[in-house]
Amino acid sequence: MRIDANISALDAIALSQQATANDVANANTDGYKSSDVLLETGPEGQGVQVSEVRQDTSAGPAVRYEDVSYTQQGGDMAVQEVVEGSNTDYVHETVNMIRDENAYAANVRAIRSQMELIGNFIDEVA
Repeated sequence: MRIDANISALDAIALSQQATANDVANANTDGYKSSDVLLETGPEGQGVQVSEVRQDTSAGPAVRYEDVSYTQQGGDMAVQEVVEGSNTDYVHETVNMIRDENAYAANVRAIRSQMELIGNFIDEVA
């Protein structure tokens, strides 16, 4: 395996982790739609690359804001406002973070092993 294959995997995994972090950061933003990064095998079967960043278009839960008051001609009024909440699923995002963390660590270990092997080879040749 080549080191550049592991480096391309690290880049793709980092993008997936960024999308997950963005989803978690916006979980309480009304109307926010979460995203998923889909990964695929890289060129020539080496490494990993991003195949698609897909936005989840499913509806979020209805969020009810009680007693939103405003002033209108003739006096104050209290109304209920209902908006669509974020469709971010914390369980799904947590699973993505764990998957990305383990994949990132595995690729870092592979790079370290390859570097050690190259170092040993150079020591033997010298």
